Order: sequence, then structure tokens, then C-alpha cells
Amino acid sequence: MQFTFTKLFAIIATAAVVTAMPATETQANSAAASPLGPAIGAPSPAAQLAPLDFNVGAVWTNANRGGSAGFLNVGGIPSGCRGFVSPFIDSISSLQVDSGFRCVFFVDANCQGASLTVRDGAFVSNLDGTNFQDSLSSFQCFAN
Repeated sequence: MQFTFTKLFAIIATAAVVTAMPATETQANSAAASPLGPAIGAPSPAAQLAPLDFNVGAVWTNANRGGSAGFLNVGGIPSGCRGFVSPFIDSISSLQVDSGFRCVFFVDANCQGASLTVRDGAFVSNLDGTNFQDSLSSFQCFAN
């Protein structure tokens, strides 16, 4: 069976995670949420219209996937602007964006200021020596 992004988003429900929520090293290295089992009973109309939260990458507070790890959690693609929370705000040193996605990272809140675009499975092992080391505050993601 062939899947399109639309079909995939319509049939997969993933664990809801707060934006850049701390994760175990194993979870962050795979940068994927576990699928939930099927729901029992009919969801309310409001629940049917709510976007699914899912992860499109991961961030780390140290170079080479070290330190605290968290997911890039979005509520849909294209995502709205998402702000990093502690301990990630202005503390990110490495990051990865999953295949099929493009994320733009900003040094200021509300997706403002200088930006760094990472796309399609790319892993940035060390932001040291760039204007983005320990300075990212928000991000927005799109289909690649």
C-alpha cells in the first residue's frame, strides 16, 4: 500500500510530547515517538479535528548528541512557530531533522532574527563556531 503524507498523518497517532521535551538518549537518538494503540469508542467531533502531535527531529544541549535530549514536536505540517523550553532555549549544540522535513531555527522568540535551515535527515553534530551555538530560541517545520 502506498502512503502519502496526507494519508500517513490521517492514520498515525503518536505520543503527544511537549516541544523539545527531555527524552532518554535512546528515544532522542531514534527521534521517533511510539505509535499509540487504536482508540476505544468514538472520539468527540472536537477530538477528530485536533491536529496530531508528532516529532520531526531532535535537539541536544551538547555536541554530537550529548547532554540533555529533546524532540522537535509539531502539531502539523507546516507547523506554527514553536518556542524551545528549558533546558533547551539558548542551549542547543547539536540537532537533527528527520527525512522528509525542513526546519528553520531562529535565534529569537516567535521565529524572528537570524535563522538556520536544516532539512531532510541532516544531522548537525556541533554548532560551535557558528552564530547559532547556544542561541536558538524557536523553530518552524515544513514538508521538504
